[in-house]
Amino acid sequence: MPPPPVPLRPVGDLATAHALFAGLTEACNEIVAVAYLDPNRRLLGMRHVVGGRDHVAISIRTVAADALAFDAAGVVIAHNHPSGDATPSARDLAFTRALAAALRTLEVVLLDHLVIAGGKVTSLRAMGVV
Repeated sequence: MPPPPVPLRPVGDLATAHALFAGLTEACNEIVAVAYLDPNRRLLGMRHVVGGRDHVAISIRTVAADALAFDAAGVVIAHNHPSGDATPSARDLAFTRALAAALRTLEVVLLDHLVIAGGKVTSLRAMGVV
């Protein structure tokens, strides 16, 4: 019989989310990471996609399919800006709005989209985008 799963700290605040995505800070290429969470905001699984020096792409379809596969109630997405500027681009904002709308149709909540650069983290939820 396998050991019981180790309870994870719920991802319910910016500090916890930043710790979850801390590995993105030092990357030379853009990386997007998606965390799929249960109703209590415990981590069910993650997907990482590596991009180029100034862009990374993940499809809404991929995020939605993973959310359904994990039976996730919520999603937190994060990506880094190796430039050191944590300001979200127009593309980041448009993708976030489209992803939130698509997930909503599946009864999954986009909890936040974080842009990580150096020691800074920008929360698109705090900006009112999500």
